[in-house]
Amino acid sequence: MGFLKNLLSPKIGIDLGTANTVIVTADKGIILDQPSVISFHTKAGKRTFLSVGNAAKLMMGKTPQSITASEPLVDGVIANFEDAEQMIAAFFKQAMPRTKYIKPYVVVCVPFGATPVEKRAIQQAIKVSGARTVGLLSEPMAAALGAGLPVLKPQGSMVVDIGGGTTEIAVLSLGAVVTAKSIKVGGNLFNATIQQFVKKQYDLHIGLLTAERLKIEFACALRQPEQRTDSTYLVNGLHSITGLPSSSKVSKRLISQCIQQLIDIIETEIRSVLETAPPDLASDIFDNGIMITGGGSLLKDLDRELTSRLHLNVTIAEAPKYSVANGASIAVRMGKKLAYAIEYNILSVH
Repeated sequence: MGFLKNLLSPKIGIDLGTANTVIVTADKGIILDQPSVISFHTKAGKRTFLSVGNAAKLMMGKTPQSITASEPLVDGVIANFEDAEQMIAAFFKQAMPRTKYIKPYVVVCVPFGATPVEKRAIQQAIKVSGARTVGLLSEPMAAALGAGLPVLKPQGSMVVDIGGGTTEIAVLSLGAVVTAKSIKVGGNLFNATIQQFVKKQYDLHIGLLTAERLKIEFACALRQPEQRTDSTYLVNGLHSITGLPSSSKVSKRLISQCIQQLIDIIETEIRSVLETAPPDLASDIFDNGIMITGGGSLLKDLDRELTSRLHLNVTIAEAPKYSVANGASIAVRMGKKLAYAIEYNILSVH
């Protein structure tokens, strides 16, 4: 019976991201891709689950006092354990049938440098949600695996994973992280920077969802945009002085300039990691370049801008948003071949 349970138990990889949670299985691929948001309704002091994922994100910034929309993950780790546990359980229920006997083997990704306390919180939340085992894999390793880099070979590979809350920068070789940094610069900070800039420059207060749309549809990473004539984008919000609904045409050139400070930070930290890499691995990276992954890598022309700044070939992974989740799925399938890179015993550590 135990052998049958093991055989039938699905093997899944999870990217428990600040912005989105992605669940991948070996046989079906991506089975869930939803915003990491959960909402609750409060009545007479009692809070009840309302929605999760896409439905909950639509409520952000638009809820009455009786409804709260929560983002329980901050910088890739759990900030609100109770909300995170309910969110993960709801995602599990959506993604796969749960029975008493058949429970999945899970590998979930955590930021490089996450503390034992943060790791335990993630592991426990997923274990409680119905997993048979929960292994933890560092996000840089998962991103590199998912991007198809030869991380198991005696060869230097470099990955820059730009997520919602953090950017993970790492040099890898022989199935391990050689040197790495995790910085708190990600898609959410790009959104907040654009939001603050529009308020300062145009006296217009816009929501984070509007700022995110500006980033995706309009912003450009190039320090010197190719267009000679500037273009504009109409956005709606609240006028900062009158407090009334208003709109303004924002400049593509100025929006692109306001995010350069964040690209500067990413460039500086990439250089910092390269400086600490062994010379032979640095030589491999010079030959093979740098792979960027994560939803943040989709910022228009970011690969071109980093290539120009670093004088190294910077390329975007295929389906970069799913590199980490796909890497976790690959890791759980590889089993013992990658067992030393996956932590399973965090819950027993005191």
